[in-house]
Amino acid sequence: MIPRVSHVEWLVSDLERSVSFLHDLFGWHFEFYSTHYRLYQPEQGVAVGLLETEQPQPGCSPMVHVHVGNLDVLLRRAQALGAQVIVERTAVPGHGWYAQFTDHDGNRIGLFEAQANQVTH
Repeated sequence: MIPRVSHVEWLVSDLERSVSFLHDLFGWHFEFYSTHYRLYQPEQGVAVGLLETEQPQPGCSPMVHVHVGNLDVLLRRAQALGAQVIVERTAVPGHGWYAQFTDHDGNRIGLFEAQANQVTH
């Protein structure tokens, strides 16, 4: 077996606020895992865990890029939900576009939209 990433984990200060934010932004449904932990497990791909802690430390959680169909729509939705854009839509020549924002706890989340002729894995 070749090792693969099982999940990424973000540290958050308010578990329910973060669950609501990511549900409203991406449509993700988180399952109860424990009192201070929720887990989103897609049918395919990498799971996302949210660990509630008293003091999240921005930069200590991994930065994840989420593949989306329309970067501009998701970036505007993120802002409407309280996110702060830190990298506006930026071209990746020959591949697509990306942008980055921070959530309520300062976790960086990237968005990536592939060009129509690019295949993503």
